[in-house]
Amino acid sequence: MKKHKLTVWLGAALVAPLFMFASTAAVAADQLEKVRFGLLPTEDAPEMVRQFQGVADHVSGAVGLPNEIFVSQSYNALIEAMEAGKIDVAYLGGGTYVAAYLKGMDVVPMVVAKLRGRTYYKSCIITNAKSDIQTLNDIKGKRFAFVSPTSTSGGVGPRFYLNKNGINPEQDFGELIYAGKHDSVYLAIKNEKVDAGAVGDVYFVRWKERGILQYTSWDEPNDMIESPDIRILGCQKVPGTPMVARGELGEEMIAKMTEAYTTLPYEAVDMLRFWGPTESFVRTDHAFYEDLVSMKKMSAEMKKKQ
Repeated sequence: MKKHKLTVWLGAALVAPLFMFASTAAVAADQLEKVRFGLLPTEDAPEMVRQFQGVADHVSGAVGLPNEIFVSQSYNALIEAMEAGKIDVAYLGGGTYVAAYLKGMDVVPMVVAKLRGRTYYKSCIITNAKSDIQTLNDIKGKRFAFVSPTSTSGGVGPRFYLNKNGINPEQDFGELIYAGKHDSVYLAIKNEKVDAGAVGDVYFVRWKERGILQYTSWDEPNDMIESPDIRILGCQKVPGTPMVARGELGEEMIAKMTEAYTTLPYEAVDMLRFWGPTESFVRTDHAFYEDLVSMKKMSAEMKKKQ
């Protein structure tokens, strides 16, 4: 089957499937000709590039280099591209960072996004508000959708939460699917293609802005939402989305980039909407993700015993 390469130029940015890249060796920091940013696929690639361009320009400008922005085809593809030295900085979910860390990759979390006053977010198990499903136990034997195995809020977090509450996804669901995107999970629930699923709560605001989710109030601390569309059955708190650099870039360049992220102009930060309205980026390090490392390891051990 013939593969087609998607290439869309937007200013200094290039949108292309990561798996289509030519094989290249890792580039040392002093040999970099540009800073290559990688993004997880959350919506249309050109729209993601448009939103991220101001951030890329500011950060790459701080180290005196131009930039390119690549939108991955999948969570795993982004990890593989970073491991192969095809991208230098990735904006990814905490679970994807942990997967790279546990794989033994030299990756350094620099900053974490602050969205709606939080540097964390939640993985929520939701069902259709019209459903007779009222509790987690009610989803046993039902059709359930994850986003992907490596998605933090759509895979790692909810699997941990379900196991913690006595539900084994492989054994207790009538049907288990991976929908690929948070939007796809939500729409499958809304259109009654599945009975329940796992999504990141950062998408609630975005879906409301797009007019596909209605709610009159959302009590995030208590995981309650007044909505004619969805019912929240429970949530797992997870660390927020980090900006991660290849360790090979060196401490000096990573320090400059980290400083640049914390001094982004308002216009650049305000453009970022694909994981919800972004307020700022806050310095972080691996310690902030230790709980998620434990979560990931526990989920892996539970899966081995199935």
